[in-house]
Amino acid sequence: MQVVLAHSQTNEVSQEKIKTLISKSFDQPNLKVKTSPIVIEGKVAIADWTQCQKGGRALLRRKHGEWEIIACGGSGLKDPEGIAAIGISKEIATNIIAKLKDAEAKLSPQQIKQFDSFDGVVNMVHDAKHSPNTKH
Repeated sequence: MQVVLAHSQTNEVSQEKIKTLISKSFDQPNLKVKTSPIVIEGKVAIADWTQCQKGGRALLRRKHGEWEIIACGGSGLKDPEGIAAIGISKEIATNIIAKLKDAEAKLSPQQIKQFDSFDGVVNMVHDAKHSPNTKH
């Protein structure tokens, strides 16, 4: 039995903050990012996004009350082991993937294919020892 403590307002506020962060990070003048669905498990979230013909998923975490993008990827962000490798606990990774599957079950196969199309997983944490100039 899974107990879900739902704070719908907090969840809605978090979703809006996530949409705003992704938009500010990746919108281009004539190419706006559409972000949906977004699933949240504690201080971790996965947001599916599309931008024209491109698509993918963003893995986020809440740190000091603010959301930050820690990785971008495609089908690799549907694997609890892959998410755990980024530093998320296996329990949270398993739970958030279950939520993502439920959310994506309502979408068309074409939409899922677009989210899966992002090649690889890109670490987005700038204080990590990776070049911030990684192209996405």
